[in-house]
Amino acid sequence: MRGRRIAGIVSLTAVVASGAAAASFSLASGASTGVTVTKTVTRNHLVNGADDVVDTRNVAVSVSQVTNLRSFQQIDVRWTGAHPTGGIVADQNSGDASQEEYPVVLLECRGADVGAAQLDPSTCWTATSQERFQSAYNTAFPPWRVDRYAPPAQRTAVVGAPSPRPQACSSPAPAERWVPFDAVGGKLYPGGVGGCAGMAPEAANVGGLSLPSNETFGVTQRDGTGSAKFDVWTAENNASLGCSNTVACSLVVVPIMGISCDAVGASVPPGDRPQGSQVSDADTLCRASGQFQPGQVVSPAGREDVAVSGLLWWSASNWRNRLSVPLTFSPPSNSCDVVSKGDEVDIYGSELMTQAALQWAPHFCLDPKLFKVKHVQTPEPQARNLVDTGGIEAAYASAVPDAGFSKPVVSAPVAFTGFAIAFAVDDANGKPVATLRLTPRLLAKLLTESYPAINGVQQEYPALSKNPLEMSSDPEFVALNPGITQGVPASQSASTLLSLSSDSDVLQALTSYITNDPEARAWLDGSPDPWGMVVNPNYKGIDLPKNSWPLLDSFEPKKLYASDTNDCLYNDPVPYLPLVAAPMPRLAGISQAMEFALANSQTVCQQVAEGTSAGEKLVALGRQTPGFRFMLGVTSLGDAARFGLAAASLETSVAPSAPTKFNSTTGRSFVTPDLTSLRAAASLLRPDAKSNTWSMPYSALHADAGSSAYPGAMVVYAQIPTKGLPASDASHYAQVLRFAATDGQTPGDGAGQLPGGYLPLTAADGLGSLATYTLTAADAVQAQQGAVPTLAAATAAATSAAPAVPSGVFGAGLAGVGTTVAPAVAPAPRSSSPSLLLPADAIGSIPTSHTNGGLGGALKRTLGALSRLAGAVLPVFLWLALLSGAAAFGVWQFERRRARRAAGA
Repeated sequence: MRGRRIAGIVSLTAVVASGAAAASFSLASGASTGVTVTKTVTRNHLVNGADDVVDTRNVAVSVSQVTNLRSFQQIDVRWTGAHPTGGIVADQNSGDASQEEYPVVLLECRGADVGAAQLDPSTCWTATSQERFQSAYNTAFPPWRVDRYAPPAQRTAVVGAPSPRPQACSSPAPAERWVPFDAVGGKLYPGGVGGCAGMAPEAANVGGLSLPSNETFGVTQRDGTGSAKFDVWTAENNASLGCSNTVACSLVVVPIMGISCDAVGASVPPGDRPQGSQVSDADTLCRASGQFQPGQVVSPAGREDVAVSGLLWWSASNWRNRLSVPLTFSPPSNSCDVVSKGDEVDIYGSELMTQAALQWAPHFCLDPKLFKVKHVQTPEPQARNLVDTGGIEAAYASAVPDAGFSKPVVSAPVAFTGFAIAFAVDDANGKPVATLRLTPRLLAKLLTESYPAINGVQQEYPALSKNPLEMSSDPEFVALNPGITQGVPASQSASTLLSLSSDSDVLQALTSYITNDPEARAWLDGSPDPWGMVVNPNYKGIDLPKNSWPLLDSFEPKKLYASDTNDCLYNDPVPYLPLVAAPMPRLAGISQAMEFALANSQTVCQQVAEGTSAGEKLVALGRQTPGFRFMLGVTSLGDAARFGLAAASLETSVAPSAPTKFNSTTGRSFVTPDLTSLRAAASLLRPDAKSNTWSMPYSALHADAGSSAYPGAMVVYAQIPTKGLPASDASHYAQVLRFAATDGQTPGDGAGQLPGGYLPLTAADGLGSLATYTLTAADAVQAQQGAVPTLAAATAAATSAAPAVPSGVFGAGLAGVGTTVAPAVAPAPRSSSPSLLLPADAIGSIPTSHTNGGLGGALKRTLGALSRLAGAVLPVFLWLALLSGAAAFGVWQFERRRARRAAGA
């Protein structure tokens, strides 16, 4: 970044992204880098022509990721050296938070500080009118009018007001400052008191119980440090701001230091500067240093000293102290639909592939020589059944039909990822919980509607009357997670696990983990836990695993409904606990709910008009108040990495000596999803010769062998017939598989790379045999002769291959030629930073690595590999390389002719 020095010293340093704040986990892609920006910020008044320095601080801001960003992606922002914050409110994204004293304001602004093109507050997004408009009735010279760094034109009585003044706006105050929002394309939204002169349309869709806005008034601790998660917006969800891969934007950090005052204003025209006693009054207001103590948690409610509040982030004094970081964005999710006009093949199925498919797509679909592969997110059981019946050509799934496929279908591994139990939980001090430990039995309690959730149910439902009201009050949970408030206000969301209403291989894996745990299985079969909690009788003895979860409770609290506290349930009573569970049809929806703590329990009665029940309906509880959150949900590891979701540590092994009625974690192992625990899980995979897939031995996860393995790990397969497909489609699918087994496993956040939340299918990560099988399967798909390679044959082929020569060079198909399946060295380490609104319909394409490779590339890579061999064998291998090049050329020509004939057919 290049920029002129506005105040003090500014520097920008690229760094490997550091670990996230409380809610994070280590599955971000290895290529992700962040930046650290440093600057000396000051507050210095002008007195008799000389500087009166009040405060000087050296502020450093670190941002976890600044490139290839996507809509609703959360990035971690940390800072040191800032002024401690006072008058702290719970919701740092609310308009009320702008009243905090000395916050660190985080903004997304269109443009960049580059050379003469400097950022301006008018292009920074905010959602509430008070963040862009100030008025003063009790003085003509509020602090912003005596700002020494404001040019004379910004020190007049009314600045920035629209002309003519809209009738909806009240008469002017003695002093007003308008900061209109300049939307992309030049449309101006003046704002004004209450937005009377017009706000950008996106402002109406955020705040309250809905999604929060992304401007953040971050809190600095007494030691000058602070952190926040910043929600990145693109043109896909904020067209007025307009950030995209073609429209430059920046993250702007404004550490509020307070207005630097010049009440005399010698350079200001006399009519625009204080006179007589006004000078002293204006100087006093401007020099104010705060009404609240550092760290004091209290709603300012207008009692703050405006001069040091976040309300004046746009003032010249504060704006000059800004630190800005340019951001770059990935192509939008619809880029393939908008640009590419080539062939298309569809792959239905698993949402576990959403983030990989989204990131792989643009690199290939934007290449006119390639084709589109559309990922249609569909429940896996449905998708694989459609493959079997011929309704679709390909599916992503993590299991095969119980009776196997009725026709030749390969299950080729394309990803090793899994599910996460995401959480948004605040501790007794209102701060986000960093670590949450869960046992299979606790998950079973949440799924089986065994917590009463509200007092009315607990009092009327004999079967659950002695159970804890919700999980925060459960002695088992308390023993594992000390420091979390017992009896949280969010009792309904603390009583359930936000899960899927549709069939899913994720539920199959989750319930396999639960049922293979002896303690959880005994509890499900009717044995009380050591503290006396029992399973909801409707679920006693439930047969697991299942790929769909039933809501079986039918209890209606008649007395509660009769009290008419909920008009909807009074008029139309239904079982209560299924309303609390309120599962969602897609993992994407759960991820969004978890990112913003949007409680989905459908227990709020929304009335169209008072005094009538016509049109009333039950709706979700909505966004939880920061500081009082308690939510858990099932998400994919890819979503958790992209959106910076906190992921729970799941119990694996329990030592024989561990007490059954415990008050600590002694003797119990808990594993967080990260690359290390995924590698440990990969080491447990067992080949299944019958299905030609790899299975996870869940019983081993609960034994010493699996103590360090993440139990939510899952393999995702591309299931594609090896007979009956059109030749062109078969060739395309084969290229997809070759790419997925090779170049697509390169970690990074760029197009065509493997995003966070996935462990690469490489030998270095213990998954080389899976990639090898996928390459073999690709040949079978392309041949369409009905062959389904066996795991043994693929393993034998891999064993017999020359280890130094990249696989694919001598294969039947040349797409993806020259890529290495089993690299000799481990991939570059990934950062530990974390990475929602996903498109409702199918998302972009999963592309292929290369078309038919080409002799030059194949020969170059072959010679490159051989050249690393030493000594006397080198001439021999060079001769072999030339022969192999000739062979590759012959095969390439043959494949090219065959593809042309197939296309002509």
